[in-house]
Amino acid sequence: MNVLVTGGTGTLGRHVVRLLRSSGHRARILSRSPRGHVDAVQGDLATGAGLIKALAGMDAIIHAASATTQLTRGHAIDVVGTRRLLAMAREEQVRHIVFVSIVGIDGVAYPYYKTKVAAEAVVEENIVPWTILRATQFHTLMETFLGILSKPPMVAAVPFAWQYQPVDPSEVAARLVEIVKQEPAGRLADFGGPEVRDFKGIAESWLKARKLTRRLINLPLPLKFSRQFAEGRLLCPDHKDGKITFEQYLAGKYPA
Repeated sequence: MNVLVTGGTGTLGRHVVRLLRSSGHRARILSRSPRGHVDAVQGDLATGAGLIKALAGMDAIIHAASATTQLTRGHAIDVVGTRRLLAMAREEQVRHIVFVSIVGIDGVAYPYYKTKVAAEAVVEENIVPWTILRATQFHTLMETFLGILSKPPMVAAVPFAWQYQPVDPSEVAARLVEIVKQEPAGRLADFGGPEVRDFKGIAESWLKARKLTRRLINLPLPLKFSRQFAEGRLLCPDHKDGKITFEQYLAGKYPA
């Protein structure tokens, strides 16, 4: 197959591209910064630049691009950009789009998640035959959050009660590669990590693996989305599909 991977240089996209190519398929990358990558097209979902070139000759799309670090451009990239991508894909006779989203986002009052729900609605318009897979938060995102919350000297202040079910992006990528080779199937069952953890425990594991001696303190956040995180809105405990635990991820990255 010829598969376009949007966001193909990102945390998830890199794994998707590697797995597609190692299994004999063509993976073309669409990225705003494709320099140094093979079979890559520079493009921007927000403006449409490069999309026609990227879509030419493609059978399917794994749509992993998102405005995760450009929140002010979220609607332009995730919603308008997805609609533009799909309209052009239909003209190029692309047969299947696989859209990756996030477990539980329709139950959390967080602006980025509202944008992702709106992007899902665009995909569900059936402009191109579609499949949506929602996954839980990545191990790498746990580290990103903890890095931000531990910037003050000598302490790491985290909301102890937040609940996550972290999953390894390589396992989500493997599932996406399976899906793109099948017929469009609509919304699939959620894909979750192997364990439900509170953020206090996640932070303790991270500090130990990093050999950091910071004092861990609770950070209460009187915000609606914070309460919803603590309620477990981002979990899918009936779908513990991933095998790699957060401790195993840490052990691989920070060997003793």
